[in-house]
Amino acid sequence: MREVISERIARARRRRHSRRARRRIKGSEALNRLLRLTLGPWLVSRYRVTAQNAGMLRKLRPPYLVLPNHCSVWDPFFVNNYVPGVIHYVVSDANFRSKVVEFGLGLVGSIPKTKVMSDLDTVKNIMKVKEAGGIIGIFPEGQNTWDGHTLPIYFSTAKLAKLLKIPVVTARISGAYLSKPRWSKVRRRGKISIRYDLAFTPEQLRQASLQEIDARVLELLDHDDYQFNRANRHRYVGPDRAEYAEIALFTCPQCRAFDTLRSSGNRLGCRECGYTVRLDLYGFFRPVRGTLRFDTVREWNLWQIEELRRRIDAFVVSGSDTPLFTENRVKVEIGYKSMPLEAYRVGRLELYPGRIELTGSDGTRDAFRVERIVGMNVQNNEYLEFYHDDHLFKVTILDPRGCTYKWDLATRFIQERAASSIVV
Repeated sequence: MREVISERIARARRRRHSRRARRRIKGSEALNRLLRLTLGPWLVSRYRVTAQNAGMLRKLRPPYLVLPNHCSVWDPFFVNNYVPGVIHYVVSDANFRSKVVEFGLGLVGSIPKTKVMSDLDTVKNIMKVKEAGGIIGIFPEGQNTWDGHTLPIYFSTAKLAKLLKIPVVTARISGAYLSKPRWSKVRRRGKISIRYDLAFTPEQLRQASLQEIDARVLELLDHDDYQFNRANRHRYVGPDRAEYAEIALFTCPQCRAFDTLRSSGNRLGCRECGYTVRLDLYGFFRPVRGTLRFDTVREWNLWQIEELRRRIDAFVVSGSDTPLFTENRVKVEIGYKSMPLEAYRVGRLELYPGRIELTGSDGTRDAFRVERIVGMNVQNNEYLEFYHDDHLFKVTILDPRGCTYKWDLATRFIQERAASSIVV
């Protein structure tokens, strides 16, 4: 089956490269003005958005590079609303698989990029926008934050800034995560603020080292929504505030069991030991049953990451034939980059010390060797994507409360462990 699909993918890949080579990256000024008159005021009013130091942008002439932190799906629109011009955002090529969405992203001048992988076409398109005097937007974290804290910034951002030699503007967003956490399906009514700063002029970029550029960008973007709200005490009002929190929190802090947490309304509890917390209007957990272990998603997530790392170490050493994680109902599609995906298998997914095993409903098995997996990432919370032997696989957990995040973390930890043992 994979061989037949591979031939079709190879033909589609050639067509894709030809189409991307011809693509002209140019955002529509008319559409940008229309969005400023319609979507912009609606977002500002609905999310109570304010901006600091935005006047600086009116004195800055393109081309320049905008680097925001990433807290929610609305971030590109929040940031562009105060920038006098079209921001040509670098966007995951997964969003280009639908022709309708691809057309819309083309209208706003989006630049496709394969997540977690180098892409020469992306750099070429960024240079085209620069030469045309445009504004380039990149989220240097590469994905939305899971817990309200800025994720590690890719060092390649500093390299790109050095290459472009144009002004660099940072946009630090506060409150967006608490307004709409990555794992939630409902928004809360609260406050969002954006702080703009001129991080570097072209002259400063020429004099700075890559390490200095990276450190400065991190300094300006580093943010924790929970620290922000401990100080500001904004209320984020909405129903079902804890609903679907198990998409991000997969380990009980009391009994340390995986996949036993379930949310309902404003509560999150463990089906194994009964530990239960309530999420209040300020975004903090309050105890319901058991001693409160962590009062924020951030603190809980940091603990569970280290707990998972410890469990992975023991799991790999054991060479166990019993899977650490199992998803009984998954749908898997196959493709390549921004090409439309094809159905591959429906079945069960299991994580073993050196492989991820997919067993189809017909009993057919695929083994994805962890050392050959590249570009693993989570798309839109529900989808786990990775490349294996030059094919893209998209895994959808059919349980709407299924956690793709733990699969991403576990695979990375196994890879890191293998890499460190090779170095030693």
